[in-house]
Amino acid sequence: MFYLESLLIKGFRNYHYQQLQFNPRLNIICGGNAQGKTNLLESIYYLSVTRSFRTRRDQELVNWEEPLFYLKGIFYKYDLRNSIRISYRKNAQLKVKVNDKAVSRYAHLQQFPIVVFSPDDVLLIREGPSIRRRFLNLEASRLSPQYFEELRAYQRVLQQRNNLLKKLYGRGSRQINELLEPWDETLVSLGSNIIHTRVKIIKYLEKEGKVFFENMTSSRETISLEYAASVEYSEAFNETKEIFRRRLEKAREIEIRKGSTVVGPHLDDLKIMINGYDSRKYSSQGQKRTAALSLKMAEVSLFRKEHNDCPIILLDDVFSEFDEKRKMHLLDFLRDNSGQCFISTAIGIDNLLESISSDYKTISIHQGRASDEVSRPGN
Repeated sequence: MFYLESLLIKGFRNYHYQQLQFNPRLNIICGGNAQGKTNLLESIYYLSVTRSFRTRRDQELVNWEEPLFYLKGIFYKYDLRNSIRISYRKNAQLKVKVNDKAVSRYAHLQQFPIVVFSPDDVLLIREGPSIRRRFLNLEASRLSPQYFEELRAYQRVLQQRNNLLKKLYGRGSRQINELLEPWDETLVSLGSNIIHTRVKIIKYLEKEGKVFFENMTSSRETISLEYAASVEYSEAFNETKEIFRRRLEKAREIEIRKGSTVVGPHLDDLKIMINGYDSRKYSSQGQKRTAALSLKMAEVSLFRKEHNDCPIILLDDVFSEFDEKRKMHLLDFLRDNSGQCFISTAIGIDNLLESISSDYKTISIHQGRASDEVSRPGN
């Protein structure tokens, strides 16, 4: 079983210094608004992913009274103890150590699987394509080191190709083709791999997400996913590459005029449909929230399949906007899931927790400090 045993926080968000011990199964983080519940979940996520689920700027995570933040956690994975230490000083490089050995944040990315659902995840449904591409890229990178390396290489080639396109305006077509050909070949090869990996992940997320979504809506609604690609996808990899290559050739004049690449996975989108309709345009706030949660719980199943163990689940304020029936469906999912879970809440959920058969721990948070830690036996 994979779980976080303990956590030390220094100078992270509104935490000055805090040590915590956790239950291997269920941990309830209680407290009023703006006390530090989400910050605690964020620190756990950062310890696993070396990224925040709320901001891309590490300097925003440092307590304004402190020069740096420091996190130390003890993870158990396959019965092996792993000590993780992360420190960050403003305007300096992030430092990550696993069992006292320095590692890059990128190498750390795939090691300790974790899934978070927060109120901002409704943006997956509501906002534009870039946030859904980022979701696909992050999850695929956490599952596959190969995808991560191919994505980084694709982004480098894309930038260099765009720089070249800006310089080609007014050149003859023969010279243009000669200069672009090697960049096109690399872009097509890497981009086709990215597309095929994304489609594979989307198919799995749709399968698992559909089950969860239908349970949450008592089978009254269904969810489906569609990869909206600028390059027509074919199950035959070489055919996808050939389609990609032809699309680049056809878009040549437009690209030179714009000075940028107008075809490729950097422009693609994930369409999330509810009852066959685009959820971004035609769903209620409640439907969007349920759809986003379904994607995240499908992610849990995907990590479990790939790692042969359950990821840690972080649920931030998940019970505040769901009715009692949907709350119970979620708790049923958590009860059947054998991994560790952290739930933050500003409302009392003792009546719901009666259905949880395992023991659990409650931790109260007030102004960045934990108190009233109570372990409770299961039913």
